[in-house]
Amino acid sequence: MSIRVARKRPDAYQHGDLRRALVQAGLKLLGEHGVAGLSLRAAAELAGVSHAAPYRHFRDKNALVAAIAEEGLKLLTRSMRAEIDACSSRDVLARLLAAGNGYVSFALAHPAYFRTIFGEKVWPDKNDPAKAALVAAGQESLGLLRGLIAEGMRSGKLRAGDTDQIALAAWSMVHGLSLLIIDGQLTGLTDTPAAVRAVTDNLGRMLQRGIGSA
Repeated sequence: MSIRVARKRPDAYQHGDLRRALVQAGLKLLGEHGVAGLSLRAAAELAGVSHAAPYRHFRDKNALVAAIAEEGLKLLTRSMRAEIDACSSRDVLARLLAAGNGYVSFALAHPAYFRTIFGEKVWPDKNDPAKAALVAAGQESLGLLRGLIAEGMRSGKLRAGDTDQIALAAWSMVHGLSLLIIDGQLTGLTDTPAAVRAVTDNLGRMLQRGIGSA
């Protein structure tokens, strides 16, 4: 995915949407150089604003990375929900497969966000409001998956068990698949969207056979 950073117009007094531009600039820098190449100064330069301007929105680099991860998690949840809503069946097992496809689709469409969410070990200070927002976004994503698994247990489609443990297992499976694909480790098996969906569905069905009630 090509990341475009909106720059402040030379004739403009203010940027217009500086926070959004800084998030995109930070995402671009992380994708190209990792955490070592990210700074508020570098993000400001990409956005075409003064070096002091980012501090209106972010107290430090960690807060910017947290904002990027928060936005990524929201996009992840949105991708999962979109697949669930588009699912032709209301069967909970079918919707679980759809959630898995939404997860993998997000990773393929937004690899820089994906790597920032799960790969960068930069976190805001515990008293920074950015941390609470980041945790809330993560809980929303996990909660979506956890809710489907709990529903499956209540309906008898999934055997009784620890909801959190099973949600973690399901998350780990699609997460590992996503990493293998975006790292180019499954060339030949996932070269088309249809092939990616087929692999994801097969993985999901394997999980369902393991935790199914029958």
